[in-house]
Amino acid sequence: MNDPTKSPIYKLAESYKRSPVIRSLVQLILGNIGSAFDVGLTTFIENIREDRARTFFDELGKRDFPLTEDEIKSEDFLHAYFATCRAALNTRRREKIRLFARLLHNYASKSTAVEEFEEHLTILDDLSYRELQVLLILEHYEEANPQRNFKNVHTRAELFWEDFQSECSTKLAIPTNELNGVLTRLTRTGLYETIAFTSMGNRGRLTRNFYRFIEHLKAAKNE
Repeated sequence: MNDPTKSPIYKLAESYKRSPVIRSLVQLILGNIGSAFDVGLTTFIENIREDRARTFFDELGKRDFPLTEDEIKSEDFLHAYFATCRAALNTRRREKIRLFARLLHNYASKSTAVEEFEEHLTILDDLSYRELQVLLILEHYEEANPQRNFKNVHTRAELFWEDFQSECSTKLAIPTNELNGVLTRLTRTGLYETIAFTSMGNRGRLTRNFYRFIEHLKAAKNE
């Protein structure tokens, strides 16, 4: 039997023995050696993961799951399932965990191509919950002001942009002078695009990809 005290993991952890916190963090990533402090921290981490898993499965359980046993055993579904679980268990916000559950349910019930599902999962995983809320606030203003009523996208955005900024500040605690940076980062997702740079900031609009994406989150836009 190998002597665990000679393993690289043990030696690395032991090099931090004068700092119990750092030593325990090393063990959580690389392997548990087992002091009382380690056991307590490990239990705490497991409780967090259990609560996150419960949030995920409770949300999933609110809906009928239209899959046969054979379909559940398919490679594509298992790939989607494990990828979604991994993302959900690594997410702190319970609201976002519920969105992962909705995304998986819609993938299963709407027969979405697994490639599109993977793209949406990546986007959702990459978005912070606050960034998603910015997009949903903008969606509210765009729906209230249909593009067909305006001669171009610039006049449309100009009409509500100040109110949009104000709402992001009030509801999401994003100062007006910082919203431009948030919007710039959101262009990476393909859900938002810039249409003009003005003294009022980085004005833009939601893309078709956003509406396809939000459709697969179902009730998210009504929250």
